[in-house]
Amino acid sequence: MNLKKILPVIVAVVGVLSLVGALLILILALPKADAAYKRVLEILVSVLMLLLAGLAALYLYITRDSDPNFFLFDRAKKRNMPVENLNFEIVNERMNFYLTRVCESSEQLWRGDVLESDRKLGFRRVYRPLLAYKMLYDLAEKNEDSYWELLLSASPATLNSLFSALEQGGEREMVKAFRYIVDNYRNNPEKIKDFVCGNMRYVRGRMLGYIKRNIELFY
Repeated sequence: MNLKKILPVIVAVVGVLSLVGALLILILALPKADAAYKRVLEILVSVLMLLLAGLAALYLYITRDSDPNFFLFDRAKKRNMPVENLNFEIVNERMNFYLTRVCESSEQLWRGDVLESDRKLGFRRVYRPLLAYKMLYDLAEKNEDSYWELLLSASPATLNSLFSALEQGGEREMVKAFRYIVDNYRNNPEKIKDFVCGNMRYVRGRMLGYIKRNIELFY
């Protein structure tokens, strides 16, 4: 059982009962009590208040984020946001930052062996499919000749690494179609551009879905 999920319910129930109990003591019992009994009731109220404070402290301790998640950490609030709040805009912003850690330029991304570098790709090379998705997304999003030339002039080894990284992310049919188009339409780059741009929304959704499925690996 996940304590983080049931703790808010426990805190709410105990908190309401403690508050109601304290109010009943103060409103009903305390005015009618003699000096000795008032002292006992005051102690009970103090204990109930301490219990509420203790529960609040326990809640903050257990639900704290001991480790920031790369995609979920909110720098303003100093805590991880719920994974349900993650959207593509946040993913893209974090991936832009990630790119600065693995390469110095887009040219290096397409000319080097970044997709095969275990040291830069995280546990189980979890960032590898994301990096491949990001390479395709940036091609379509920027849609500039200089970026398309990086793809069109990429070596077979780099393209195979790109296809392999996409397959690691669960892509099969898209890789099959993409490989066919790249292999057969190098002399007609508009076909390649149409394919990549036409799949831009698909790539966005796959990036976001991949992260949510593997969110525990990004700590």
